[in-house]
Amino acid sequence: MLSHKSKYPHKLPLLFLNKDGNKIKGVSQAFGYVVNILKLNEGITDNRQKVVFHTLRHTYASWLAQMGTDLYVVQQLMGHSSFAMTQRYAHLSPETLKKAIDKFEERIKDE
Repeated sequence: MLSHKSKYPHKLPLLFLNKDGNKIKGVSQAFGYVVNILKLNEGITDNRQKVVFHTLRHTYASWLAQMGTDLYVVQQLMGHSSFAMTQRYAHLSPETLKKAIDKFEERIKDE
């Protein structure tokens, strides 16, 4: 993973590579198979609500935002080309705004 970083310093290294060490272009059917066995999509008719492989990526970004991770950091980790893509997670971290204000007020009070 670190050797990849030296070749492409502007890009984050890939976590999952194919057997030749290249970017994975497809996902095995194992994920869909498990989702079906667990019946995670049973009774769901709206495709937007169904559990798909991309759900894992969305969950990762959501959890980062909920933990108070700076949205710029979320953008970088997710590889979003525009901040607008990342802003969809902003509503999950309202505590971050409160913490920023508290930190600011604490700093001013100390001076």
